[in-house]
Amino acid sequence: MPSVFVFTASKYVATLALMLAMMSAHIGQAQAQASAPASTPASAAETATEELQSVEVKAVRDPAIMPYKVAYELMSKVRAASKDKVQIQIRITSAKTHAPVPNLSIYLEGKNTRQQLEISATGFVNVPLDQAAYADGAEFVTNQKKGSMEVNILLLPKLPQDVFKYADISESIEAAQMAIKELVPWYFRVFMPAVNSIGICYAGQNQTVLVKGNEEQQLPANSDATDPLKNKVHCARFAAKDVAKEKGNLIMPATGWQAIYM
Repeated sequence: MPSVFVFTASKYVATLALMLAMMSAHIGQAQAQASAPASTPASAAETATEELQSVEVKAVRDPAIMPYKVAYELMSKVRAASKDKVQIQIRITSAKTHAPVPNLSIYLEGKNTRQQLEISATGFVNVPLDQAAYADGAEFVTNQKKGSMEVNILLLPKLPQDVFKYADISESIEAAQMAIKELVPWYFRVFMPAVNSIGICYAGQNQTVLVKGNEEQQLPANSDATDPLKNKVHCARFAAKDVAKEKGNLIMPATGWQAIYM
């Protein structure tokens, strides 16, 4: 069954290639630590200090987690290899439930860097391409325990919002193929799904996608696939070999669509 094109990161990877090649693993994260107060405070000032220490939670960098350096270089290489026609998304979920982590917070922190990252309700993390943070050696720190989370790295087509051409589909497929070729060694690529089409997908059934070329036609969204949230979707499938023939054809999908590689 076709599905969204997903890379799953390993617990720790020394190179981008290995991170992309591993199909399942967990990212260890910074542990929360609390300092206990002294048993017998000597003064009111010391008591106040100890009370503050007892509730302070510190995020500790863990050398075993995926560094920001790896994420930065991965996103940069995908952008360069794909000529910015492929979007990369990072989703963090619970290693136990595979659902978004409640009350998760993630900071990018370095000697001169501290910024909180935006996290969507569905677990997608807005990881910035911040050259200053990269140069600062910034790392990810969180409020979760080590080994409690996993990360999925997804490649998705980057298409115009409302109306686009077969040429856009063709270029996005070629861009994804180039990105994979750049990032993943050939001996790992044989274990990965091929990217040879794009699906314009809907959550509901009985949807169609309007295509205008020499004639107008409604293509049925009757190919089942899985979206980035692992939900079943129904897609009109556009294969590379087909869109290459009529690159000027217009695609005008109804609202509510999403694009995935198939």
